[in-house]
Amino acid sequence: MKLSIKDTSHMKKMGALLLGASMLTTQMAAADSDNDKIKVMSRNIYLGADIFPVIATAQQQAELPPEQQNPLAIPLAVSEVFQTVQATNFPERAQALADEIERRRPHVIGLQEVSQWFIGPADSIVGGTSPASDVVYDYLDILMAALAERGLDYTVAASVDNADLELPMVTGTDETGYPTFADIRLHDRDVVLVKNNDNVSFSNEYSANFTTNGTTNVGGTEVEFTRGYNMIDVNVKGADYRFVNTHLEVGGSEPFMSLQAIQMNELTQVITATTTPETPVILVGDFNSSPEDVPFESAFGLGTLYPPYLQAVGTGYNDIWMSKRKPKDGFTCCFSADVSDEEAELYSRIDHIFLDPKAREIAKLKSKVVGDSNADMTDESGLNPSDHAGVFGKIKLEK
Repeated sequence: MKLSIKDTSHMKKMGALLLGASMLTTQMAAADSDNDKIKVMSRNIYLGADIFPVIATAQQQAELPPEQQNPLAIPLAVSEVFQTVQATNFPERAQALADEIERRRPHVIGLQEVSQWFIGPADSIVGGTSPASDVVYDYLDILMAALAERGLDYTVAASVDNADLELPMVTGTDETGYPTFADIRLHDRDVVLVKNNDNVSFSNEYSANFTTNGTTNVGGTEVEFTRGYNMIDVNVKGADYRFVNTHLEVGGSEPFMSLQAIQMNELTQVITATTTPETPVILVGDFNSSPEDVPFESAFGLGTLYPPYLQAVGTGYNDIWMSKRKPKDGFTCCFSADVSDEEAELYSRIDHIFLDPKAREIAKLKSKVVGDSNADMTDESGLNPSDHAGVFGKIKLEK
């Protein structure tokens, strides 16, 4: 994978956001102390499969001489991915996710990997450009329906379109034994949900993609792994907050480490530029970065870079998990790709709720990992709600 810079000018929209932010009221309700409590959740709901085996297959094929390359290698790898998507059964997992939300009833939820899967004619294999459009799964629609079944009323307050990938897959063989194909398309989104009631309102939605994203070549097709973020102003019981949701690039090695560090730096700059000095900021998401991460020298001549977690705490954000008197591991990543392994154990804390209280004093913080045990697996097929656990938090600030 290589680094690419995608020029995405958001100045007009950011200008509108700045104007809206400057009009935020900072007068907090002076009723009882509970008026300053906000409940939030961060939840990576899992696209349904690990897509990196497809990339690995493409790289292996590209390293072979042309006469040794297998034209079916990538379509077969894509088929395996889609079979896993079907086996991990999001309609079933959505019921478990909705149960989590019903138990906690957060005011605001940051969701990542809110996928759409489409199928269509296999025109990409012959250079076609018509996107597959027949919906197989729309994770947002499925989850919203599961919430509605429980009488939970949430609004989609923000959504950002991220990576949109389409590749051919083998679907079977015809009567002559020749492989048949279809195009499968993955559309990724980050989404913010806000609870509908008289005590909660939101405004100034702003969603955008990062200007720096990773690209790679898959069977002659240049694929960009676009990522993004959402920001809204939310008022809960008379108290104003800026709520931000994101899903950064994976880490662990280059170029991914540099990519996620650059993306986090961009995000914190946008937040600072568009948030009034007195407005508390709640930043949630899958940061693919843990407290164990350390500064590193970029392989791209960018000098010393700081991983996202260190950037957050180094610029004034509180990791609310660490507010616990005796914080345990709090691991959120990751279960097996098929989310059905009862022996799988979480091993890293990369999903976070960060708080910058600005001028406000912190009165109380609570945090809990959700969806992290076998008891959370679905009854029907024994599936974890996601390959990640989620994080739930309660934030209370002094008036």
